[in-house]
Amino acid sequence: MVRSLGGPKYDGKYLREVVREKLGETRLHETLTNIVIPTFDIKSLQPTIFSSYQIKMSPYLDAPLSDICIGTSAAPTYLPAHNFKNKGSDGNMHEFNLIDGGVCANNPVLTNNLTLRLKRFFPNLT
Repeated sequence: MVRSLGGPKYDGKYLREVVREKLGETRLHETLTNIVIPTFDIKSLQPTIFSSYQIKMSPYLDAPLSDICIGTSAAPTYLPAHNFKNKGSDGNMHEFNLIDGGVCANNPVLTNNLTLRLKRFFPNLT
């Protein structure tokens, strides 16, 4: 009980090393198919959904996949939050402080279906 109050159980160094090795510098726009990755930003206390559909309207979301995956893997009590900055294609810098997307959207399939349905009714929505 007391140990859980002292921070995450693991430091996440090995996870970061493996994910960065496997994904390299691949960015969200370079995926072979459309994807939706839910995360939660602990600084803004808002969900951040990284989606292939959203990067056209929100270029700052086109972050390296390694950073997105490390962020969405940061389950509270097990791994520390993942902090990184990303410069979008528009030149603006955006800071992310991410933890596991399951905190806000524990069913990514449902999140993806909602995104696709909204896109059908609002074609300009990204």
